[in-house]
Amino acid sequence: MPYDTRDSGISAVGEISWGTHFCQFYRTKEDLAETLVPYFEAGLRANESCLWVTSERLEADIAEDLMVRAMPDFKRHLHSGQMQILSIKDWYTPGKLFSADDVLQGWIDKEAQSKAKGLSGLRLTGDTFWVERSGWNDFMEYENKVNQAFRQYNLVALCTYCMDKCSAEDVIDVCCHHQFALARRKGHWELLESSSLKIAKENLHQLNMELESRVNARTAELNNALMARDEFLAMLGHELRNPLAPIRNATEIIRALTPPDSPISSSTAILDRQVSHMTRLVDDLLDVARITQGQINLDTAIVSLSEVIEQSIELSRPLIDQRGHSFSVSLPSRHVKVQADASRLAQVFGNLLHNAAKYTPDGGNVSIATSIDGGIATITVQDTGSGIPGAMLGSIFDLFKQLPRSLARSDGGLGIGLTLVKRITEMHGGTVTASSNGSGRGAAFAVRLPLAEVSVPERFSSPTRAVNKPAAGRRVVIIDDNHDSNQTLAMLLEIAGHEVESAYDGPSGLALVNTVAPDAIVLDIGLPGMDGYEVAAHLRGESATKDTFIVALTGYGQACDVVKARQAGFDAHLLKPARMDEMLKLIANLPKNLLH
Repeated sequence: MPYDTRDSGISAVGEISWGTHFCQFYRTKEDLAETLVPYFEAGLRANESCLWVTSERLEADIAEDLMVRAMPDFKRHLHSGQMQILSIKDWYTPGKLFSADDVLQGWIDKEAQSKAKGLSGLRLTGDTFWVERSGWNDFMEYENKVNQAFRQYNLVALCTYCMDKCSAEDVIDVCCHHQFALARRKGHWELLESSSLKIAKENLHQLNMELESRVNARTAELNNALMARDEFLAMLGHELRNPLAPIRNATEIIRALTPPDSPISSSTAILDRQVSHMTRLVDDLLDVARITQGQINLDTAIVSLSEVIEQSIELSRPLIDQRGHSFSVSLPSRHVKVQADASRLAQVFGNLLHNAAKYTPDGGNVSIATSIDGGIATITVQDTGSGIPGAMLGSIFDLFKQLPRSLARSDGGLGIGLTLVKRITEMHGGTVTASSNGSGRGAAFAVRLPLAEVSVPERFSSPTRAVNKPAAGRRVVIIDDNHDSNQTLAMLLEIAGHEVESAYDGPSGLALVNTVAPDAIVLDIGLPGMDGYEVAAHLRGESATKDTFIVALTGYGQACDVVKARQAGFDAHLLKPARMDEMLKLIANLPKNLLH
């Protein structure tokens, strides 16, 4: 029987477990009332069946009146059968002949009946005033049987003994056949326990205190470790993104200045793919840490499922084309809507398509298809690739789980993408399953999502203000302490026709802004000394720059970083390495308050 503590209702006793069999020594009916009324009140409130077997010392009608005074709704418990108050002759001596086995079985049967009614167990008391001296030894043998038997059941029993009828030897007998005793001493109820039981309880209490202390210490250690991990991942993301930014910028510069049919131009495509691959790994690593900690909130709206799938195809198409795959697409009608965070859901399908392209040998087949059935959309991504061994189908979505790889690991990864697929899908109220006929026989992943209720208004994407027509010749200030990133971005913006000035720390950046009066400021967050948040806040405090467009270009990409950027006064937030088309669009249009 599982250990389950109950409130005894008696302050001197405290909590007790099922199977507890204890006794009380009393002198007056007031003694009985003082303990038995709260004892049964606690039982009724805990959804227990209660049985009070009374004696001439405190008869049934008096017991009922006491309970009514303590619980105004007591009659309800009485009428429902949850509580019974019986006299001695109706329970112990129904035929004027006491049978220990019959009485004991009666308690056990009553417990089973109580649980059958949906009650949690049986709480009972019986007064022993009726026990005659001639039958004392037999009754003690009965108490011993009760003590052994009740431990197996959802039973709590309190036996009451009148001190006027008990000798010192009787008191010793009673204590020996109960787990503990309750007696009044100097006006207060106290517990009488055997020394071994008392020592055992004290030891148990000490062990519990030590265990609780160890659990608290271990919990604190784990929390600190999680905090350190999150800080490390945030810093890792920042440190990895910083060198990727100038690489992508340099790639864009070479592409802009090189004829399309030049061998150099094809090299830039390779560089761009590898930068995108590295960026994807960094993003997945940070995403899975945030999702497992519940730190990602979905910005959901009614969106077109086909548009979300098209967005994921756009992200995955370069790898599919690079591997020479045959790619088939079956999109649902644009009227098919889901309640979703469009960018996160596109990440789900993008990860599946990326995996399909990566794990399928060159020239294979990849497909994405949608079917609708009974308010559920099923999006299936299928390939003719390496497949999944049957033994791994049940664990393929586990974090860091990967199929066996060759030493070359040409198709390797971090084992994160499918975990993200599963978690994000479930956050949308959907499910995802994997199927495969085995190694080398391809795989299929089916994402099932509930269709949106048509009564929910659809969100149409629109800027916070009218977007200006693209304009060349903006004055731009870049403030970034990474010289390579700063200089390559400046070159790209100048190639696009903008006038650019650079600074490499906060104070010199502020001075430069005051001199140049730019149309836009590209500001790094992780500046030495005066960070980007402080610089932005200072700029917003000056009348000359309170409305100047400021974009954060940073390696810090957690949700809290975007919130800080908004609070500091940034208009937009781009993660390094930013795609140049996004940057040019922002500089050309200067849309305000994109973070609000």
